Amino acid sequence: MQEFDGYPVRSGLSGPGWELEDCEAVATRHVATFQIPSRVALSSMRVGDLARLHFVITATEVVADARNPRAERMWVEVCRLHDDGTVWGHLTNAPMFIDSLDPGDVIEFEHRHVAQLQNGASPD
Repeated sequence: MQEFDGYPVRSGLSGPGWELEDCEAVATRHVATFQIPSRVALSSMRVGDLARLHFVITATEVVADARNPRAERMWVEVCRLHDDGTVWGHLTNAPMFIDSLDPGDVIEFEHRHVAQLQNGASPD
């Protein structure tokens, strides 16, 4: 597995027990209730910014319990912007339902996966 800054890179937009939600597609379907950052804001993303991603839970044993959430909403701190449009960010949260991820792991994502964006600030 590839590493960056001493942490594993979780590439491919999914992993064991999770997949990134396409927030752009959700926003298109739910215009009145689901807003995402503008294309201008996303194109201005830089190293140090925080992006909130939705990690949809796919682990059968977790999904089977209706009391569990559909997704974990977690922040990543942008650590690398690639020429092909992909972005890497260090996971800043400790997942509660996804065992295959740890704080610090590098998550590969695209602009369409970003639900919220904060420019170099701590999340609320």
